[in-house]
Amino acid sequence: MREVVIIGGGPAGATAARYLSKFKVKNILIQRDLNFKKPCGGGIRIDAFKEFDLDKKVIKKIINEIEIFHKKRKISIDISQNPIAIVERREFDAYLRELAKKEGSEVIEAVFLDLKIFKDYILIKIKREGKIEHLKASHLIAADGVNSKIRKIVNKDRVDSNLTRYADISRNLNTCQFHFGSKIAGRFYAWAFPHTKGSNIGTVNGEKYFENFLKSLKINENIKVKGYKIPNFKNPLFYKDRVFFTGDSGGFVLPFTYEGIYYAMESGKMAAEILGKNGSPFEYEEMWKKKNLNKFKTLSLLQKIFLYNDFTIKFMTNLFANPKIQKEIIKLWLGKREVKINLNFFYKVIKESLK
Repeated sequence: MREVVIIGGGPAGATAARYLSKFKVKNILIQRDLNFKKPCGGGIRIDAFKEFDLDKKVIKKIINEIEIFHKKRKISIDISQNPIAIVERREFDAYLRELAKKEGSEVIEAVFLDLKIFKDYILIKIKREGKIEHLKASHLIAADGVNSKIRKIVNKDRVDSNLTRYADISRNLNTCQFHFGSKIAGRFYAWAFPHTKGSNIGTVNGEKYFENFLKSLKINENIKVKGYKIPNFKNPLFYKDRVFFTGDSGGFVLPFTYEGIYYAMESGKMAAEILGKNGSPFEYEEMWKKKNLNKFKTLSLLQKIFLYNDFTIKFMTNLFANPKIQKEIIKLWLGKREVKINLNFFYKVIKESLK
Protein backbone atom coordinates (compact mmCIF):
# COMPACT_ATOMS: atom_id res chain seq x y z
CA MET A 1 0.00 0.00 0.00
CA ARG A 2 1.27 3.45 -0.88
CA GLU A 3 1.29 5.90 2.01
CA VAL A 4 -0.09 8.92 0.08
CA VAL A 5 -1.51 9.53 -3.39
CA ILE A 6 -1.60 13.11 -4.68
CA ILE A 7 -3.96 14.11 -7.48
CA GLY A 8 -2.83 17.23 -9.33
CA GLY A 9 0.72 18.19 -10.25
CA GLY A 10 0.56 21.98 -9.95
CA PRO A 11 2.22 24.03 -7.17
CA ALA A 12 0.10 22.50 -4.39
CA GLY A 13 0.49 18.86 -5.44
CA ALA A 14 4.14 19.07 -6.45
CA THR A 15 5.08 20.84 -3.21
CA ALA A 16 3.15 18.30 -1.14
CA ALA A 17 4.94 15.43 -2.91
CA ARG A 18 8.35 17.03 -2.45
CA TYR A 19 7.94 17.56 1.29
CA LEU A 20 6.37 14.14 1.83
CA SER A 21 9.51 12.66 0.29
CA LYS A 22 11.67 14.84 2.54
CA PHE A 23 9.81 13.21 5.45
CA LYS A 24 10.46 9.78 3.88
CA VAL A 25 6.74 9.22 3.26
CA LYS A 26 6.20 7.10 0.16
CA ASN A 27 4.00 8.95 -2.32
CA ILE A 28 2.90 9.08 -5.95
CA LEU A 29 1.94 12.27 -7.76
CA ILE A 30 -0.64 11.95 -10.55
CA GLN A 31 -1.01 14.68 -13.15
CA ARG A 32 -3.54 14.42 -15.98
CA ASP A 33 -1.29 16.15 -18.52
CA LEU A 34 2.38 16.79 -17.72
CA ASN A 35 2.46 19.44 -20.46
CA PHE A 36 -0.56 21.35 -19.15
CA LYS A 37 -0.25 25.13 -18.75
CA LYS A 38 -2.68 26.67 -16.31
CA PRO A 39 -4.12 30.03 -17.44
CA CYS A 40 -2.43 32.21 -14.86
CA GLY A 41 -0.48 35.45 -14.76
CA GLY A 42 2.36 33.59 -13.10
CA GLY A 43 2.93 36.11 -10.32
CA ILE A 44 4.45 34.90 -7.04
CA ARG A 45 5.96 36.90 -4.19
CA ILE A 46 9.72 36.67 -4.42
CA ASP A 47 10.31 35.71 -0.79
CA ALA A 48 8.59 32.41 -1.59
CA PHE A 49 11.76 31.35 -3.41
CA LYS A 50 13.71 31.45 -0.16
CA GLU A 51 10.89 29.93 1.89
CA PHE A 52 10.53 26.92 -0.42
CA ASP A 53 14.20 26.78 -1.43
CA LEU A 54 13.56 27.41 -5.13
CA ASP A 55 16.03 28.38 -7.85
CA LYS A 56 15.46 31.96 -9.02
CA LYS A 57 16.58 30.96 -12.51
CA VAL A 58 12.94 30.10 -13.30
CA ILE A 59 11.96 33.77 -12.80
CA LYS A 60 11.26 35.53 -16.09
CA LYS A 61 10.63 39.05 -14.80
CA ILE A 62 10.85 40.99 -11.54
CA ILE A 63 8.10 43.52 -10.84
CA ASN A 64 9.06 46.36 -8.49
CA GLU A 65 6.01 48.56 -8.96
CA ILE A 66 2.26 48.17 -9.08
CA GLU A 67 -0.17 50.72 -10.50
CA ILE A 68 -3.75 51.35 -9.41
CA PHE A 69 -6.17 52.87 -11.92
CA HIS A 70 -9.62 54.30 -11.38
CA LYS A 71 -11.14 56.22 -14.27
CA LYS A 72 -8.43 58.75 -15.26
CA ARG A 73 -6.45 58.50 -12.04
CA LYS A 74 -3.26 56.45 -11.67
CA ILE A 75 -1.36 55.73 -8.46
CA SER A 76 2.06 54.08 -8.48
CA ILE A 77 3.19 52.00 -5.50
CA ASP A 78 6.77 50.89 -4.93
CA ILE A 79 7.02 47.20 -3.91
CA SER A 80 10.76 46.83 -4.48
CA GLN A 81 11.30 45.75 -0.86
CA ASN A 82 9.36 42.58 -1.63
CA PRO A 83 8.80 42.43 -5.40
CA ILE A 84 6.65 40.05 -7.42
CA ALA A 85 8.33 37.42 -9.59
CA ILE A 86 6.77 36.37 -12.91
CA VAL A 87 7.17 32.71 -13.89
CA GLU A 88 6.01 30.73 -16.91
CA ARG A 89 3.53 28.27 -15.44
CA ARG A 90 4.23 25.27 -17.65
CA GLU A 91 7.95 25.54 -16.91
CA PHE A 92 7.46 26.40 -13.23
CA ASP A 93 5.09 23.51 -12.51
CA ALA A 94 7.40 21.07 -14.31
CA TYR A 95 10.31 22.41 -12.23
CA LEU A 96 8.38 21.81 -8.99
CA ARG A 97 7.53 18.26 -10.06
CA GLU A 98 11.19 17.63 -10.89
CA LEU A 99 12.16 18.75 -7.37
CA ALA A 100 9.65 16.22 -6.00
CA LYS A 101 11.14 13.46 -8.16
CA LYS A 102 14.66 14.28 -6.98
CA GLU A 103 13.48 13.84 -3.40
CA GLY A 104 12.03 10.42 -4.24
CA SER A 105 8.43 11.02 -5.31
CA GLU A 106 7.00 9.00 -8.17
CA VAL A 107 5.39 11.23 -10.81
CA ILE A 108 3.11 9.78 -13.48
CA GLU A 109 0.74 11.03 -16.17
CA ALA A 110 -2.70 9.53 -15.62
CA VAL A 111 -6.35 10.48 -15.29
CA PHE A 112 -8.10 10.32 -11.94
CA LEU A 113 -11.45 8.55 -12.30
CA ASP A 114 -12.92 7.76 -8.91
CA LEU A 115 -12.24 6.81 -5.30
CA LYS A 116 -13.70 4.74 -2.51
CA ILE A 117 -13.04 5.45 1.14
CA PHE A 118 -12.71 2.60 3.63
CA LYS A 119 -12.02 2.58 7.35
CA ASP A 120 -8.24 2.26 7.08
CA TYR A 121 -7.45 3.24 3.50
CA ILE A 122 -8.59 4.83 0.24
CA LEU A 123 -8.87 3.06 -3.10
CA ILE A 124 -8.12 5.38 -6.02
CA LYS A 125 -9.11 4.52 -9.59
CA ILE A 126 -6.98 5.97 -12.38
CA LYS A 127 -6.47 5.47 -16.10
CA ARG A 128 -2.88 5.30 -17.32
CA GLU A 129 -1.93 4.71 -20.96
CA GLY A 130 -5.44 3.47 -21.68
CA LYS A 131 -5.48 0.95 -18.81
CA ILE A 132 -7.46 1.08 -15.57
CA GLU A 133 -5.42 0.86 -12.37
CA HIS A 134 -6.32 0.91 -8.68
CA LEU A 135 -4.04 2.47 -6.05
CA LYS A 136 -4.42 1.80 -2.35
CA ALA A 137 -3.28 4.57 0.01
CA SER A 138 -3.55 5.60 3.63
CA HIS A 139 -4.39 9.19 2.61
CA LEU A 140 -5.16 11.24 -0.47
CA ILE A 141 -4.12 14.83 -1.15
CA ALA A 142 -6.53 16.67 -3.44
CA ALA A 143 -4.63 19.22 -5.50
CA ASP A 144 -6.90 19.02 -8.53
CA GLY A 145 -7.86 22.67 -8.78
CA VAL A 146 -10.94 24.84 -8.74
CA ASN A 147 -13.01 22.20 -10.59
CA SER A 148 -11.93 19.54 -8.10
CA LYS A 149 -13.54 16.20 -8.92
CA ILE A 150 -12.33 14.83 -5.61
CA ARG A 151 -14.18 17.54 -3.71
CA LYS A 152 -17.40 16.76 -5.58
CA ILE A 153 -17.08 13.08 -4.64
CA VAL A 154 -15.98 13.49 -1.02
CA ASN A 155 -17.79 16.65 0.10
CA LYS A 156 -20.64 16.75 -2.40
CA ASP A 157 -19.99 20.41 -3.21
CA ARG A 158 -17.97 22.68 -5.46
CA VAL A 159 -15.38 25.35 -4.85
CA ASP A 160 -17.10 28.73 -4.73
CA SER A 161 -15.65 30.60 -7.70
CA ASN A 162 -15.96 33.33 -10.30
CA LEU A 163 -15.42 33.03 -14.02
CA THR A 164 -12.74 35.29 -15.50
CA ARG A 165 -12.14 36.35 -19.08
CA TYR A 166 -8.53 36.86 -20.10
CA ALA A 167 -6.26 37.24 -23.11
CA ASP A 168 -2.59 37.61 -23.96
CA ILE A 169 -1.57 40.81 -25.75
CA SER A 170 1.67 41.88 -27.41
CA ARG A 171 2.04 45.08 -25.37
CA ASN A 172 4.95 44.87 -22.91
CA LEU A 173 4.39 46.12 -19.36
CA ASN A 174 6.90 46.64 -16.56
CA THR A 175 4.34 47.02 -13.78
CA CYS A 176 1.35 45.06 -12.49
CA GLN A 177 -1.74 47.15 -13.19
CA PHE A 178 -4.93 46.88 -11.13
CA HIS A 179 -7.90 48.65 -12.78
CA PHE A 180 -11.00 49.44 -10.75
CA GLY A 181 -14.45 50.77 -11.60
CA SER A 182 -18.06 49.68 -11.97
CA LYS A 183 -17.91 49.64 -15.79
CA ILE A 184 -14.77 47.52 -16.20
CA ALA A 185 -14.55 45.44 -13.03
CA GLY A 186 -17.66 45.63 -10.86
CA ARG A 187 -16.72 44.66 -7.32
CA PHE A 188 -13.46 43.07 -8.40
CA TYR A 189 -10.53 44.43 -10.37
CA ALA A 190 -9.43 44.15 -13.98
CA TRP A 191 -5.76 43.42 -14.53
CA ALA A 192 -2.96 44.02 -16.97
CA PHE A 193 0.10 42.07 -15.83
CA PRO A 194 3.49 41.52 -17.46
CA HIS A 195 3.83 38.03 -18.84
CA THR A 196 6.77 36.01 -20.12
CA LYS A 197 5.98 37.42 -23.59
CA GLY A 198 3.86 40.52 -23.84
CA SER A 199 1.19 40.90 -21.16
CA ASN A 200 -1.92 39.22 -19.79
CA ILE A 201 -5.18 41.12 -19.31
CA GLY A 202 -8.47 40.04 -17.80
CA THR A 203 -11.65 40.75 -15.89
CA VAL A 204 -13.90 38.85 -13.50
CA ASN A 205 -17.53 38.07 -14.41
CA GLY A 206 -19.43 39.45 -17.37
CA GLU A 207 -18.43 39.76 -21.02
CA LYS A 208 -19.37 43.43 -20.92
CA TYR A 209 -16.64 44.16 -18.34
CA PHE A 210 -14.00 42.68 -20.63
CA GLU A 211 -15.23 44.62 -23.67
CA ASN A 212 -15.20 47.89 -21.70
CA PHE A 213 -11.74 47.08 -20.38
CA LEU A 214 -10.39 46.53 -23.89
CA LYS A 215 -11.72 49.93 -24.92
CA SER A 216 -10.17 51.63 -21.90
CA LEU A 217 -6.79 50.06 -22.72
CA LYS A 218 -7.19 50.93 -26.43
CA ILE A 219 -6.39 47.38 -27.52
CA ASN A 220 -6.78 47.08 -31.28
CA GLU A 221 -4.97 43.82 -32.02
CA ASN A 222 -6.74 40.52 -32.65
CA ILE A 223 -6.79 38.55 -29.43
CA LYS A 224 -8.08 35.17 -28.35
CA VAL A 225 -10.30 35.50 -25.29
CA LYS A 226 -10.39 32.56 -22.91
CA GLY A 227 -11.95 31.87 -19.55
CA TYR A 228 -11.15 30.14 -16.28
CA LYS A 229 -12.45 30.12 -12.74
CA ILE A 230 -10.78 31.60 -9.68
CA PRO A 231 -11.81 30.47 -6.19
CA ASN A 232 -13.49 32.68 -3.62
CA PHE A 233 -12.61 32.24 0.02
CA LYS A 234 -16.16 31.40 1.10
CA ASN A 235 -16.32 27.67 1.83
CA PRO A 236 -12.75 26.53 2.51
CA LEU A 237 -12.30 22.80 2.97
CA PHE A 238 -9.28 21.34 4.72
CA TYR A 239 -9.74 17.66 5.54
CA LYS A 240 -12.44 15.04 5.29
CA ASP A 241 -12.43 11.22 5.28
CA ARG A 242 -8.67 10.68 4.78
CA VAL A 243 -8.50 13.42 2.15
CA PHE A 244 -6.48 16.65 2.52
CA PHE A 245 -7.60 19.55 0.30
CA THR A 246 -4.90 21.96 -0.90
CA GLY A 247 -4.61 24.99 -3.17
CA ASP A 248 -7.61 25.86 -5.32
CA SER A 249 -9.46 22.66 -4.39
CA GLY A 250 -9.57 23.92 -0.81
CA GLY A 251 -10.42 27.47 -1.87
CA PHE A 252 -7.13 28.95 -0.64
CA VAL A 253 -6.81 32.03 -2.83
CA LEU A 254 -6.22 35.36 -1.11
CA PRO A 255 -9.29 37.64 -1.33
CA PHE A 256 -9.01 41.04 -3.00
CA THR A 257 -5.63 40.35 -4.67
CA TYR A 258 -6.47 36.76 -5.76
CA GLU A 259 -2.93 35.57 -5.11
CA GLY A 260 -2.93 31.78 -5.44
CA ILE A 261 0.47 30.22 -6.24
CA TYR A 262 2.08 30.95 -2.89
CA TYR A 263 -0.93 29.73 -0.88
CA ALA A 264 -1.19 26.59 -3.00
CA MET A 265 2.43 25.72 -2.22
CA GLU A 266 2.03 26.60 1.43
CA SER A 267 -1.04 24.38 1.87
CA GLY A 268 0.73 21.48 0.13
CA LYS A 269 3.70 21.83 2.45
CA MET A 270 1.46 22.01 5.54
CA ALA A 271 -0.44 18.84 4.59
CA ALA A 272 2.88 17.06 4.00
CA GLU A 273 4.23 18.17 7.37
CA ILE A 274 1.19 16.82 9.20
CA LEU A 275 1.46 13.47 7.44
CA GLY A 276 5.24 13.37 7.77
CA LYS A 277 5.15 13.99 11.51
CA ASN A 278 2.21 11.59 11.93
CA GLY A 279 0.09 14.32 13.44
CA SER A 280 -3.67 14.53 13.65
CA PRO A 281 -5.16 15.44 10.24
CA PHE A 282 -7.24 18.10 11.95
CA GLU A 283 -4.05 19.96 12.88
CA TYR A 284 -3.82 20.92 9.22
CA GLU A 285 -6.79 23.28 9.50
CA GLU A 286 -5.50 24.65 12.82
CA MET A 287 -2.05 25.30 11.33
CA TRP A 288 -3.47 27.03 8.26
CA LYS A 289 -5.88 29.20 10.21
CA LYS A 290 -3.26 30.25 12.73
CA LYS A 291 -1.03 31.51 9.93
CA ASN A 292 -3.53 32.86 7.38
CA LEU A 293 -7.09 33.30 8.62
CA ASN A 294 -6.72 36.87 9.91
CA LYS A 295 -5.14 38.00 6.64
CA PHE A 296 -7.80 36.27 4.51
CA LYS A 297 -10.67 37.68 6.60
CA THR A 298 -9.17 41.18 6.63
CA LEU A 299 -8.67 41.33 2.86
CA SER A 300 -12.12 39.86 2.28
CA LEU A 301 -13.63 42.64 4.42
CA LEU A 302 -11.57 45.33 2.69
CA GLN A 303 -12.73 44.04 -0.70
CA LYS A 304 -16.37 44.29 0.35
CA ILE A 305 -15.90 47.82 1.74
CA PHE A 306 -13.62 49.38 -0.86
CA LEU A 307 -15.09 47.81 -4.00
CA TYR A 308 -18.74 48.33 -3.17
CA ASN A 309 -19.24 51.06 -5.80
CA ASP A 310 -17.40 53.87 -7.60
CA PHE A 311 -17.67 56.18 -4.60
CA THR A 312 -15.95 53.72 -2.27
CA ILE A 313 -13.36 52.91 -4.96
CA LYS A 314 -12.58 56.62 -5.26
CA PHE A 315 -12.21 56.77 -1.49
CA MET A 316 -9.84 53.77 -1.64
CA THR A 317 -7.66 55.42 -4.30
CA ASN A 318 -7.53 58.58 -2.17
CA LEU A 319 -6.23 56.46 0.69
CA PHE A 320 -3.73 54.65 -1.51
CA ALA A 321 -2.32 58.01 -2.61
CA ASN A 322 -1.08 58.46 0.96
CA PRO A 323 2.50 57.05 1.27
CA LYS A 324 1.83 55.89 4.85
CA ILE A 325 -1.23 53.92 3.76
CA GLN A 326 0.73 52.44 0.86
CA LYS A 327 3.30 51.03 3.29
CA GLU A 328 0.61 49.53 5.52
CA ILE A 329 -1.26 47.95 2.60
CA ILE A 330 1.92 46.45 1.15
CA LYS A 331 2.79 45.04 4.58
CA LEU A 332 -0.66 43.48 4.74
CA TRP A 333 -0.39 41.95 1.27
CA LEU A 334 3.30 41.20 0.77
CA GLY A 335 4.74 41.64 4.24
CA LYS A 336 4.84 39.40 7.28
CA ARG A 337 2.21 36.67 7.45
CA GLU A 338 0.80 37.85 10.78
CA VAL A 339 -1.81 40.58 10.39
CA LYS A 340 -1.77 43.42 12.88
CA ILE A 341 -3.77 46.44 11.83
CA ASN A 342 -3.23 49.71 13.66
CA LEU A 343 -6.81 50.96 13.73
CA ASN A 344 -5.84 54.25 15.36
CA PHE A 345 -3.40 54.92 12.51
CA PHE A 346 -6.02 54.20 9.84
CA TYR A 347 -8.58 56.35 11.65
CA LYS A 348 -6.20 59.34 11.60
CA VAL A 349 -5.39 58.91 7.90
CA ILE A 350 -9.05 58.49 6.95
CA LYS A 351 -9.87 61.61 8.95
CA GLU A 352 -7.18 63.53 7.07
CA SER A 353 -8.44 62.30 3.70
CA LEU A 354 -11.95 63.54 4.44
CA LYS A 355 -10.85 67.13 5.19
